[in-house]
Amino acid sequence: MELGIFVERLQNKLVINDQKLEDIDCKRKELTKSSQEVQEKISALCGEVQARVGAAGEALKGKTVVEFSKLENELSSMREEVRSDSLVLCSELEKITELVGRGDEDKFDLDECWGRVKEIISRCQLDESTRKMPSFYHSKTLAKVKTSDLGYLSVAEFLPDQFQLVLTSPMSGLMVASDMNKVICTVTTSQQFTEMIQANIKFSIKNKACKETVPYCKEECKLSEDKKSFQICFLIQRPGVYMLTVLLYDQHVNDSPLVLRVASKDEMDNEEKKTTPEDEGQSTSKSVITGVARQQEPEQDCLVLVPPTVTKTITTTPTTQSMSSQPPPSAVPLRRPVPLTRAVSPPSKPTPTNPISIPPPATLLPPGPLNLSHLSPGGKLSGLRMLSIEEGTKPDSLHKPIGMCLLQNGNIVVASTFEDKVKMFSPTGKFLTLVSSSESPFMRPSDMVTLQSGQFVVRDDNRLQVFSPTGTYLRTLWQDKGQAKCYGLAQDKEGRLVTIMDTRRQKKTDLLFFDLDTGKLARKIEMDDIITDKSRSKCRFLTYELGKLYITDLGLDCVYVLDPTTISVKVFGSTGSGPGQVSDPAGLVVDTVGNIIVADSRNHRLCLFSMEGKFVCNLSLSPEARRPSGVVLDKENRELYVLTLQGRAAMTKYKLK
Repeated sequence: MELGIFVERLQNKLVINDQKLEDIDCKRKELTKSSQEVQEKISALCGEVQARVGAAGEALKGKTVVEFSKLENELSSMREEVRSDSLVLCSELEKITELVGRGDEDKFDLDECWGRVKEIISRCQLDESTRKMPSFYHSKTLAKVKTSDLGYLSVAEFLPDQFQLVLTSPMSGLMVASDMNKVICTVTTSQQFTEMIQANIKFSIKNKACKETVPYCKEECKLSEDKKSFQICFLIQRPGVYMLTVLLYDQHVNDSPLVLRVASKDEMDNEEKKTTPEDEGQSTSKSVITGVARQQEPEQDCLVLVPPTVTKTITTTPTTQSMSSQPPPSAVPLRRPVPLTRAVSPPSKPTPTNPISIPPPATLLPPGPLNLSHLSPGGKLSGLRMLSIEEGTKPDSLHKPIGMCLLQNGNIVVASTFEDKVKMFSPTGKFLTLVSSSESPFMRPSDMVTLQSGQFVVRDDNRLQVFSPTGTYLRTLWQDKGQAKCYGLAQDKEGRLVTIMDTRRQKKTDLLFFDLDTGKLARKIEMDDIITDKSRSKCRFLTYELGKLYITDLGLDCVYVLDPTTISVKVFGSTGSGPGQVSDPAGLVVDTVGNIIVADSRNHRLCLFSMEGKFVCNLSLSPEARRPSGVVLDKENRELYVLTLQGRAAMTKYKLK
């Protein structure tokens, strides 16, 4: 080789290496960015879970307060009853003492006195049937939260749901424990067992009846030549329930774990004796194959399928299963397992010629604070009237109300908007008092919110005012100076009052956060980049749940779900009257996990959307709501309060079912 050619080849290689270095550096940057994105996704998921756990804890504490208050009321009533009885008895005893002191005991009418105290004396002074003191017992659900409960990190080409575990042999006959009897299962895929898949997939076999290791047939555990199936073979030397688990990235593949029951020889003999002539020709297998819960961790001795390196056969350690390139025996068909036990499986019924449509059963709400996640699209959520306040201008009625709130003592405060009044009612709907300001009368009062302190805030066209739980005016937080109006009220987790500020001249919409202690503005979020059409937008209703702000835009017929920490926004809803469409959306409420109920005002209905903003169903209310405006949700009691601008009832409380 000539020197010039040699130098040229060196230079060419250096150029290629320089290009490779640039490519590697670019990939490293992409790798760093992808790592950060994945970590952010995990952090966001953990934050959502923590918020849900926090909300569930607050709901449970609220229920604790309610239950202990009930007991306190019972004891107070019992004490008052005992005290009243004692006063009656003391009075009678004083009369007797006075007569005896005067020597007039003959004048004492014993029968008359006994008639007055007989019921008291015979009454049990201590009610032994008093309810047990409430106690807290923690659920086992969160006792052990594992990494796989959150999700998994895919590091190979394919996903767990692209692989399936099936029973290959035996497919019939009794499974009987024996030193020589084998079970063969196969993991199949339409993709391939690539080297990365082999490095990350693992399986384990356990006999739940004993702690001994289940022996593998290593020579028969192998990968097929086309790398689309892997055969697992093990001995069933002892009777019991065998569980085969196959995991990819610590997640179960389809139909994993696989459970098989293996009988002893004595059990088989007894089964044969019980077999009647009618059983001839039927399967008498004692093998039961069932799907079980998929939230199980692999055993510590789970086997990892290590990819081949130099040779086709891999040497193994006690915890690593070998794989060869030989295919499984062709005589054994790969079929999906079916239940084979006649004691478990009911007799098959003839298939009807024509398909029959069976309506879905009525869905019952799960116990506990309101969680509507069990409802699938097309499901049904009903509401039955429990209480209503009629439309009108009488003291105990409401005139076109828009806003309300539930106080911590159970009282209901409602804005009789078109009457320019705010009224307080008892939990049973009895009118209690008018809420009034010491400054000037309300001007179109609407939005309200109950604060964590027990106080409540009322918004009207001119002011934001704070009142005590009894309705006494305390202070004014904000006052209109002719440039802007506030709409919607909520309190965030940091205790700040949140409202929507609509500036008239500049047509600008902002979210304002007020410090309730100082009354000063603590934060402002501009919604210029969120709202697509500022000229038509009318953000009027607001609520805060699970760390997010939920805002209805009745001008653009949509709902914004805004995270005030990251300023990320999700928008759903469109104009119309079809499923998932809204017209003039008004108040909205959120359940314990983020499902949303929106008052679809002009369509005269309430709509349920999932936490992702997908339409689920329209609520079936009895009676129906005409032009619903404000809504308030009592999650603990699963009660929905709906204000309406039309109809005989201005406010109705529904029990959700």
